[in-house]
Order: sequence, then C-alpha cells, then structure tokens
Amino acid sequence: MTEIKPAEQIAAHFALLAKLEPESEAVRFNGKGYSWGELGAIADGLAQKFDALGLPEFACVGWLARNEPSLVGALIGLIQSRHCISPLNPHQPAEKTAEQQRQLNMGVVVGVAQDFTPELKTAMKDVGAVGLVLEIGADDPVRFVPGFGALGKGPFRSLGQDVVAERLTSGTTGEPKRIPVPAVTFAKAMQLGARSEKNKAAEPLKVKRSPAILQTTFSHSGGMWGALLSLNQARPIDLHDKFTPEAWADAVERTKTRVSSLVPSMITMVLEADIPPEKLASLMAIRCGTAALDPETQKRFEDHFNVPVLVEYGASEFMGGIAGWSLADHKAHGQTKRGSVGRMRPDMEVRITGSETNEDLPAGEIGILNLKTPRAGPDWIRTTDLASIDAEGFLYLHGRVDEAINRGGFKVLPDKVAEVLRLHPGVREVGILAAKHARLGQVPIAIIEPSSDASKPTSEEMNAFGREQMAAYMVPVAFEFVESLPRTLSMKVDRPALRKMFQDKYDL
Repeated sequence: MTEIKPAEQIAAHFALLAKLEPESEAVRFNGKGYSWGELGAIADGLAQKFDALGLPEFACVGWLARNEPSLVGALIGLIQSRHCISPLNPHQPAEKTAEQQRQLNMGVVVGVAQDFTPELKTAMKDVGAVGLVLEIGADDPVRFVPGFGALGKGPFRSLGQDVVAERLTSGTTGEPKRIPVPAVTFAKAMQLGARSEKNKAAEPLKVKRSPAILQTTFSHSGGMWGALLSLNQARPIDLHDKFTPEAWADAVERTKTRVSSLVPSMITMVLEADIPPEKLASLMAIRCGTAALDPETQKRFEDHFNVPVLVEYGASEFMGGIAGWSLADHKAHGQTKRGSVGRMRPDMEVRITGSETNEDLPAGEIGILNLKTPRAGPDWIRTTDLASIDAEGFLYLHGRVDEAINRGGFKVLPDKVAEVLRLHPGVREVGILAAKHARLGQVPIAIIEPSSDASKPTSEEMNAFGREQMAAYMVPVAFEFVESLPRTLSMKVDRPALRKMFQDKYDL
C-alpha cells in the first residue's frame, strides 16, 4: 500500500474544513460573520488560479499578512493546494514590502486590494509576479490584479518539497529571519498546539463551538500560527485587526471563551483600562508568551481578575512551545515559582551548560540553554538564552548571552536590569541599551516609558531606586524618558529602533 506523505495528509485535512458545516460562522470580524463556505470559496478560487497558471507545488506564495477574513481563507487555499505560505508584512512602509518581494522573488502574491501598492506592483513587475486580489463574499472572490495575470520566466522562490510555510522570528534584535517549516514539523507543531484535542486525535474532525480570539497581527509569527492552529482544529475565529483592552474584553464576554492569549504588554494594558472583572468571568486561564512577564504585574492581574496567568516560552526556531505552565502546576506552585516560564514540553529535552566549558551545570545555576526536540532534528541546539532549571524542573530565563553588557569585567544582563526598574511605580516599561565607555568598555543606559497612573519619576529618583534594588555595577549611568517605547509586531521592545532613537546622543 502506498504511504501517504505528511504534506498530502495536511492538504487533505485543510480541504475538509469548508465542507464540514459550510453555512456556520467561521470568522467574525468588525461585527460581521463569514461562513466556512465563504472561506472555502477563497481557497478553491486560489487553487483554480494556481492550476491555470501552472504554478508548481510548494512554490512560495507571498501572503500579504493583514488581519482580514480573506487572508484566513487564503491560508486554507495555500495548504490544500500544497504551496508554501510566505508572509509579507503590509504594515511596514510600502517600499520595504516591495524590497522584500524583490529579494524573495515570489511568483505569486495574494492579499486584499489596499495592500497592492504602486511600490509593490513595481516590484512584482520587476520579477514577473502574478497578483491575486481576495474579497471574501464577492461573486468572484479571487481575481487577478489588473495587468498582473501572467507569470514571468522565473525561476521563482521555492524551498523544496514538503515545505508548508515560512515562519518569521520576532525581529527584536534585528531583521526577522525566515525559517522553513517542513510538513512533518508542521504536523507535529499542530498536534502540540492542540492542547485540548490531545486525547481526541481518533475522533472525526468537527467544527468547534468555542471560537479563538485572535488579535495579534498576522504579520507576526504568533498571529499567523494562531490562525493555523485554529483552522487545524476547525475552530471559529473572533478576529481583530488590532488589540484594544475593551474590544478584547467584549469578545471574551460575548464568546464565553475559557482560555485566551495575551502578551505581557497586553496584560498591562488590560490592567490600566480598568476592565470590570465580571466581563472576564468565563476565563479559566490566560496564556502569556513572546516576552518576559513581570512577576508583580502577573500577581496584580491574577489578584484583580481571579484568573491564573500561564506563562509560556517558545521560539520560532522550534515551531512553538518550549516550556509552559499548566493549571495543575499553577495551583501547586504558582506562588512559590513565580518568575518561571514553567516546565519543559513533553517533546523537549534540556541541558544547562557553562558558557566556557560546555559542561552540564547543577540545578539552580545559570548557564547556556541547550535544547533537543524531534521538531528540529536529532541534534542538541545551543541557544543564546541564559537560563537555570530548579530541582522540580521549572525553567527560569535570565536574558540573552549575546546581549550581556560587559561593564569593566562585570556582566550586566539587560533583562534583569529592566525587571528591577519595572518595580518602580512610575515605570511602565524599560529598554536597556549598551553604550561604549572609554574606561569600562560598556555601560547600561535605561530608556523609560513612564506609567500612566503615577507621577513621572526623575533620573535622580531612578538612580537612587536602582542602587537600593541591585548591585552598583548594574545601575544604568543615564536615564532617558520617552512617551512610548518602539515595539515589534509581537509588542516586545524594539531594541534596534531604540538604538536609532538615541544613537546621536550616546555612542551605541
């Protein structure tokens, strides 16, 4: 009997989605519902156009990643027709998106009409690309961009057989990198992400009743992955084009969702918005990842809303979760292990090694985090994260070794300095930069976004606070204040953008 390849299984699975309950609601967006059948019309329309163009299987297709129902249908269409999802960010300056298209040389680009800018069209013309405009609910939901209906000579971007998607890194420390996701890895990541479905793999696929609330932009890996995880489970999506605390709380109240995901900055925004706790009464837990969550902020949220926050740690390179908290662990250890990112996922192995010797360190000691998982192959992968793991298996992160500031021989970890400074009531968020120093080599500079519900602190006050809370060599030599810190799509502090803001004042 011929073995069915993973890519074929995934394609067949996604092709079923629109046929399960064609009339039921699949996506709610801006107060309007769109059916599984309407998503299927987008998917089928794309497949027909790809066939007519003679687009080879697994060719990379530029997916203009805007939070819009048509792009959800496109995800189904790209997977069922076995083409690689290659995200393009339409929220950046138009010329930058155009330059990405020139560099990536994709033969087909799909998106909504507003994102086919003159700059992008010029880039598409340069490489001979086809453009497909998506409009969910229209009589003809997949149309050629006028003048862009024929493929050029190529060759066009392809990552080889069985690559389902490209996943983008966060871009916190530089330009996001593209990581190919083979079909077998995609399948494992989907299985791992379907926590509530782990004991139901043998059951027939059916449309779920509880929708997923998605407010992270599709241009970020977490947003795209959240949509794919929901589709894989045939779970409806309550889609938002941006995050606001009020809209999110309304969605929780309307959908009666049991579990929702927020990044740390969103948790802070919900607290500051003074959301009535009764609006979140349906929640059993909040999942929180992408960046470090301040333990005091976590405690405030949990005390105010009586909802546990389950911190998670993942990385695009590993296609999802590395460690995380369960409800059972939170109940047993939530007060004593606060600050941990939880225990390792079942398919992860971990070692903490010395930075110089590469020898295993005992429990509790800080060293380099090394990981091994079938998702990423048979070998150990040495990360750039500094970590420790305690005797009970709880993982703690201590920053990145490649971001450590060498201040006269003392190592200063920016994340640890920021964690301490966030304890000040007048501080909402902090970014730490390394400035060059003639005698010490490097010194830390703190860029502070003041809290909205407290008086703005002074540099002298922050210096005194820092000296009370940490070793003298960790205290920044200067404090700058900005109305808001620049952020990446995942809402982490954007350090390259921050350096650019202050490069004329400091030697960065």
